[in-house]
Amino acid sequence: MSGGIDYLERFEARAGLITWDVEALGRIDVAPDFARILHAASLLEDDTALTVLQCNSFGFDRLEDLAPFLPQWQAEEAEHARALRTVVGHQTPAAAAGQPGRKRSVDHLIARVPARFIGRRSPAPFVFCALGATAEYLATALYSELANRATAPVLTRLLRSIARQEARHLAFFLAAARVRGQEMSSFDGRLSRGVLGAIWAPIGVPTLGREAWLELFAGWLDDDHLRKRLEKMDRVLDSIPQLAGMELMGTFLGEVA
Repeated sequence: MSGGIDYLERFEARAGLITWDVEALGRIDVAPDFARILHAASLLEDDTALTVLQCNSFGFDRLEDLAPFLPQWQAEEAEHARALRTVVGHQTPAAAAGQPGRKRSVDHLIARVPARFIGRRSPAPFVFCALGATAEYLATALYSELANRATAPVLTRLLRSIARQEARHLAFFLAAARVRGQEMSSFDGRLSRGVLGAIWAPIGVPTLGREAWLELFAGWLDDDHLRKRLEKMDRVLDSIPQLAGMELMGTFLGEVA
């Protein structure tokens, strides 16, 4: 990869764990539906550890930009999960009931890329970074919306902090994907589009299962403002060389409408 790694320097300049008030978050009560979404979000944050292990086994930890990024990304996502579990862990039985569980914790992000594709030097990290960009865009939108809906100020602050950090992760993945897309051959670009089209799903669907995901976010998908924000994920993909016009989110929302 050529052209420098200024996006890595920007990420590292602001890297670090979020700060949060354990005692204050451990005292608040949230509505049952809200608690279930926070619980699901904590599962997704925990899954980052498995993704990083898989990336390491594929040799992504030897790439000059991903090598320093992956462990810091894992640490920051794990801190998100700890904070969210602090909120959810003491909720009433009504709030705790029906919390979603994992469908298949290995069925997400790079785990879904066909093994025969991993051996190719350029496309596999490109697909991983593109998947990461879509996941972090949706995570940023989710946490921003949760922050707007939270009633306890301490929880609002936490969710906004997480959203800001997810936005920084998005910036890294997006820049890394753009650099790779610019340097990639048209053949590898077509191959990558085929893989993305076959394996992509909104963040949370592979982990929770499609039916559980739709049940969890059913009311959200009826919100026109939020749907438009979700649809903007496709514009994120459009900005990555080789991936314009895929309309992954638009197709998904059309199927579940």
